[in-house]
This record gives sequence, C-alpha cells and structure tokens, in this order.
Amino acid sequence: MLNEVDAVRADGGMVHIRTLAAGDRDALLEFNRRVSDRSLYRRFFNLSRDAADAYVEALLSPVGAHHQVLVAVIGGDLVGVASYECIDVASAEFAVLIQDHEQHAGIGTLLIEHLAGVARKHGIRRFVADALTENYPLIKMVRQLGFPTTTHAECGTIVMSFSLDVTADVLAAVDERDRAADAASLVRLLAPHSVVVIGAGSRPKSVGHEVLRNILDGGYTGRVDVVNPKHRTVLGVASVPTARQLPVVPDLAIVAVPASAVRQVVVECGARGVHGILLLTAGFGETGVDGKALEHEVLSVARGYGMRVIGPNCLGLLNTEPSISLNATFASLSMRPGALGLASQSGALGVAVLQAAHACGLGVAQFVSVGNKADVSGNDLLLAWERDERVGVIGLYLESFGNPRKFARIARRVSRTKPIVAIKAGRSAAGQRAGLSHTAAAASSDAAVDALFIQSGVLRVDRMEQLLDVARMLSDQPIPAGPRVVIVGNSGGPAILATDAAEAAGLVVTELSEATAHLLRQVVPSAASCANPVDLGAAVQPTEVGEALRILLAANEVDVVLTVFTDTLAADPDEVMDAIVTATATSQKTVAATHVGGPARSQHVPGTKRAVPVFTFPEAAANALGLACHYGQIRAVSRALPARPSGIDCDAARTLLSDVGDPGWLDAQGAAELLTQYGITVARQRIVTDVDSAVRAATELGYPVAAKIGGGVVHKTDVGGVLLDIDDQAQLLAAFDGVRAAAPDAPVIIQSMIDSGTELILGAVQDAQFGPLIMLGAGGVLADLIADRQFRLAPLSAEDADDMIAALRCAPLLDGYRGRTPVSRQALHTLLLRLAALVEDLPEVVELDLNPVVCRGEDLIVVDAKIRVGRRPLAPDPALRRLRE
Repeated sequence: MLNEVDAVRADGGMVHIRTLAAGDRDALLEFNRRVSDRSLYRRFFNLSRDAADAYVEALLSPVGAHHQVLVAVIGGDLVGVASYECIDVASAEFAVLIQDHEQHAGIGTLLIEHLAGVARKHGIRRFVADALTENYPLIKMVRQLGFPTTTHAECGTIVMSFSLDVTADVLAAVDERDRAADAASLVRLLAPHSVVVIGAGSRPKSVGHEVLRNILDGGYTGRVDVVNPKHRTVLGVASVPTARQLPVVPDLAIVAVPASAVRQVVVECGARGVHGILLLTAGFGETGVDGKALEHEVLSVARGYGMRVIGPNCLGLLNTEPSISLNATFASLSMRPGALGLASQSGALGVAVLQAAHACGLGVAQFVSVGNKADVSGNDLLLAWERDERVGVIGLYLESFGNPRKFARIARRVSRTKPIVAIKAGRSAAGQRAGLSHTAAAASSDAAVDALFIQSGVLRVDRMEQLLDVARMLSDQPIPAGPRVVIVGNSGGPAILATDAAEAAGLVVTELSEATAHLLRQVVPSAASCANPVDLGAAVQPTEVGEALRILLAANEVDVVLTVFTDTLAADPDEVMDAIVTATATSQKTVAATHVGGPARSQHVPGTKRAVPVFTFPEAAANALGLACHYGQIRAVSRALPARPSGIDCDAARTLLSDVGDPGWLDAQGAAELLTQYGITVARQRIVTDVDSAVRAATELGYPVAAKIGGGVVHKTDVGGVLLDIDDQAQLLAAFDGVRAAAPDAPVIIQSMIDSGTELILGAVQDAQFGPLIMLGAGGVLADLIADRQFRLAPLSAEDADDMIAALRCAPLLDGYRGRTPVSRQALHTLLLRLAALVEDLPEVVELDLNPVVCRGEDLIVVDAKIRVGRRPLAPDPALRRLRE
C-alpha cells in the first residue's frame, strides 16, 4: 500500500501523493465545494453536490485490496482524488477528479500511475472506467498512459479497459513523462534568471562572499540579491535581512549559512516562493546519523514548499550559456563555453577536471556539484541534459547510485544520442560481498556497476585524465565510423608505442592498400615506411605532412587517424601541427594528434566548428580514440529489448517455491525441479541417504554413475566429495562410504555420468540495489583459478547474451579448439536467457550456481546446481515516478 511520495508534475512543480486518511473528511468536502460544475458532472454524471458529498463517506471506508483512495496535495491543499473499487479478483473500476486550476499539469496521470502500482501489489491486473463522451481529458489521459487500452461506446459513455502489466511501451511512456517533468523542474535552477545569495558577507575567502564575487565577475546576466541581516550591501549588491523581504522572487536561492540555520532559511525561501535551493552548506548526511536526520528534515521542508534542492555539501553550479553566464561556485573556474556537461559528487574532483579542461582548450556547457544528492542526482541531470542542445558530452563522477535501475533506463536512452563518460569510485576489493556460492563470491558491487555501464552504453573510465581525454575527443571530433586506425608520424619509436596502445584500446591497425602506399611515396619520397604505422621520416616538412594526411583521410581502408610527431630541428613543430589541423578541414573522419612531449590542447580547425585534440603522449590519444570508437559502435547498434525464450512454466515454478519452508538452500531435487520449469536440462540423478537406496538409484540410472555430496559444500572436489566413473556395485559401495565420510550429515547424489565436454559456470545473485546479476564463466575447477567471468544485469537482451559469450577469454574453446567438440553458441545464448528469466521472475531466488554446466554441441547439461531461496526483495516499481526519499 502506498504511504506517501513526492513527485514532479508536468509543469515542473511538485505534488505530494498519499493514501487517503480518516482525518481527510473536511478536506474532501472542501474539495467538492471548490470543484466546478463541469468537472463534477464529468466525474459523477450529474450535478448533485449532495451526491458528491455523500460519496465522501464511501471514499473514507477502510482501504484494502478491494478499495483504495489516493489524494494529491499541493501546499497543504487537496487538489486531486483517485480511487478504485474491485469488480472481481483481478479487475477494478477507477475514477479520478482534479481541481480545475490544477488540471493539465499531469496530476491525474501521476495519481493513476500510483493507483495502478497499488493495484498490482494487490494482484489486480486490469483497470476499467466509464467516461462521458465529452470527458475527452480523461479519455486522452488514459490513452497516453502507455497501457494497451480497449474502448467501446455504451449509452452515451466510453467504456475503457486496460491491463496493468508493465510492458516496454508502458515504461517508454512513463520515462518520457519523467524526462519532460524533470527537465521542467530543473530549468530555473540550472538556468536561473534571478538568484539570491543567502549568507554572503563582507569577509573575503568566506564561501558566501566568494560565490557572490564569482557571480558578479562571471558576468551573470540576471538579477542578483543578497540576504544578510548584518549588511545593507555586500560587494555593491543590496542586502535584506531575510528571504521573506526580497523585493523580487528569485528562481534560485544559493545558501551558504551554518547547517543549524539552514532549516529556517529554507522555510523563509519557501514562504517567499523561491523555486529552488542550491545548498552549499556542509554538516549534513556526510557527518553521520544526526546530520542525515537534519538533511532529511530540510528536504522535507523544501518539498513542502515545492522546491528542488541541489546539495547539500556541494561546491555549486556553472552555466556558460551566454544569455545566463552564471558561476555560482566558490572556485576559480573559466566561463569558456563548450559542449561538456559535468555532474560530480565530489566538488573538488569536478573543479580539477574543469580547470584541466580549460588548460587544454575544452569548453563547458554546465557543471553541477551534486554533493550529498539529497534531491537532485545524476539521474535528474541526465534527464535535464538529454534535450539540451548545448550539452554534447555528459561526464559523471559517481560515488554511489540512488536508483541504478532507473539510471540504466535513462542512460540507455540518452547514450543513443549523447555519449556518457563516467568515473565510478570504488573498484577495490573492499566492495567484495561475502557469499557461499562461486557467483556470490565473484559478484562484487563493482561487477554490477560494470554490467550496468556496459548495458546502458556508458563509457567507464578509471582516471580523471581519461574522462577529460575522451570528452575532448567526442566533443571536438566526429564519431568514428569504425575501428580501423592508421598511425602516422616522423619517428619509429613513438609510432610503435602508439600501435601497441591502439591495439590495446580495441582499435584495428589496418593494412594500407598498395594504392594508398603509392600515393604516400609520391608526396613524401623520403618516407621511411609507407606501411601502417607510417613513418614519414625525421626530416618531413609541414606541407608533406598535410598532403600525406589528406591521402590517409581519403583512404577507404581508414576510419580514424592518429598522428604522432616529435619535435625536430628539420621542421617547425607549430607549422607541422597547423598542417595536420588544416588537412582535417574537408574530412569527416576522426583525428587525434600527438605532440610528443608537448602540451595537451585542442586546436581549432579553420572553417569548421571542430577542433583536433592534441595529446602529450600517444598512449592517451589511442585510449581516447578507442573509447570514441566504442561509442560509435554503441550508437550503431539498434536498441535491444529483453528477450525471453519459450518453454517456461513460471506458474509451476512459483508453486514449487511457495511449498518451500524456511529460507535456505534448496535440496538437489528441488533445485533440479525448479530449473526444469525453465527448460534448463539437469543431469539425471537420485538423492539417497543410505547404501541400499544408492544401489537402487545406480541400477535405475544405469552404470557408470557418479557419487557426490548432496549439499552444503561449495568446493566438493577439495574434500573428496565427488567420485566419478563408478562402473559397478562394488565401486559404488566404496564411493558411497567415501562421500559420506567427507560430509557425514549431507545426502548423497547418485548421478548418471555424461560425456566430457567444455565446462562452464552460470550463476545469478540478487543485488539489493541493482537487481539480478547474471554470471557466465569458465567452469569446473577453473571457475576460481582463472576467474574468466562476465556479468550482466537481468533482464538480458539477445545482444547481452551474445556479448557475454564473446567476451570470455575461454570463448575459443566453444568453437572446437584443438579438437574439442564444438559448443553451440546459440544453445548457450538460450540457456543464459532462461537463467535471466528465472531470477527476474522469481526474485526470491537470491543466489544460484550452475557449476559445472557440461557443454557438447547442442547439449548443455547442468551437473551441479545450488539455489538459495530467501525473502522476496522489495524492488521499486519501475512504472512509478517519484522523487528520491
């Protein structure tokens, strides 16, 4: 049941949605008095206000599975009511009524979204509603929800019906509404037309003082006010004692007062009608429990007044849009416009990146230091920047995720049109989680982050300079059409290093055609080598460099060019670089330049809006080119939807799990039965506890058989718990005794021997934040020895499954390496999809190991399975829009 949430309306304002309470009778009656006759008629099909008031009593009856009522509240006023009443066990009739002055702001849509979420939790699968034919706002709203809706006319009404299943179309519609609303809510924070600095004083080097100075010195185009009870002016700007006394309501309040004073300041800003807060003050959640409580209290006050909050504990924001020109930070930053949008949880790191960007000629569109992310987060900024034409590349520094599943959906969509480059701190082993299975032990939080970024199309880098390098490449150059690189320079050593770095970055050092080599020899007769890497010789002149580069840019076998030139006395290095840059003007191919030992910079291409990024060393240039090419591949692949194989009996699997008692590991038989419901083949086996039943099992299965420990041990072979190729009863008796000795309290599995093949491990674990994480790797005794593993988040697309297989180092074994029996990649692909469907459908399966899975041709047989069942995790409903809590 819904308690209460805050959400963003279509117009960018805020609304509070909660379950109707017993004390709401007077508010409901007042709501009825204020609503217009027209709206009343559309809701109740008559104009009787007495009937509407009488219905209040029905609304106030206790809520439960068959009856639910949600209300929308703005500024303490009830402005919307939505309810449903069950028709049968799976269907309910819904209704919604919004106050006239708040209609067309998306409140009704939000109420129905959340009402549907409550209904789903109670097992209701369908909503129906009757609408007067003239009630086109309701009819339009229902059709735009994204649910497949059926309608038919009946006695002057339109009867609408739709399934509440959350499909891809539903999520797409929800996400688009979320994007538009979120962007609208942030526009006056990120591009304000008026600001007030609260806490700016006369003391230099104080936070408020320096922020105000930056705003003034940066040429901010809007109105600036100051709140400080001790001064009438600060830096020439008029000051008032409190925000309530501001002569003009500002879009953004920049707060730099002690933490103990923040709550009252926020109250005063809200009372004055301020749109948003940029809270620079530290001393909140980063300090511990008490600080976290204060942070939550301040956020609650801000939400009550409908204000969004950036921070607290942040460094500020920057917007270089000439019509805004706002530096609301307390750092020395350039106002050079550019294409980079940077969001950082660490203000200091963000400032360092921006200062380095300025040094090498990269401009910035916006920078936001999100600090503790009490409200505005990286997800919000992705939504705000998605349609911002000035932001061409998005950079993120992340220390944590608030809602990684939502991040995945947003980033997957945004990365189709704009590159996202991210640093996620915390790759160390300290993030490793403990677990009893191979999968749980291997599935660190960083593995989940890697999977998230890979599937979302995010380019992950490890260092600040890498983020800056690839941002320069993607901001200043066309996106590469492919990975084929040619390396051209004036000396052999740096070119060899560049070649090694290019291959390590995933680029293909292409073989130049004889025609291209011939043209190069014509323009640079003294060239040491016209093969790739091309060595034009130490004495090459700038005009020759330019001609050679034009030839390479025109070559069909070349996608990208990496130039590597070292200073010599034979040619002016600046003239060489000018020749390189000029040669790129008429080409749409990607070029990165290296001035070995020289300063990193971006050099403008005459007659274009582009620049050539110049690097100090070739390794950095090659790495940036490789990431740019990877992004080109991301954009070239059509967006993939989750795939689900046929032959799955989810209902039978749920029934099987419902019969399981306490949480824990399923026995071998239960694990096998569960896998079978998902079409996963398990080796024929019997579970036995004594010698006689072991003999009977072996007879039924047919010799040869294997005997092994039935549970509780991960590394069975290490303790002598697996005995193979048992050919007769005498061997079986000895094997049974040996296995029981290794684990006296565990049952024994007698299993049919299967032909040897390539052994793989497949597994899954439920991550509390990220959801189901799927693992594929080299199996058997190699599972831990070589740690050849790939992870992806469920649900998997067909492309995800193929990528996991192809990325394994042991992948050549699947293709019949050195006489091995080949393994069907398609069969493995399907097995991965079945496993992903299982843990997506059954989140109470918290840990799962299939190791080994013996693979021969089309036959993929699970030899050993461990499945742990726990409490069903509370996963957020992806179809519900709500602000961070």
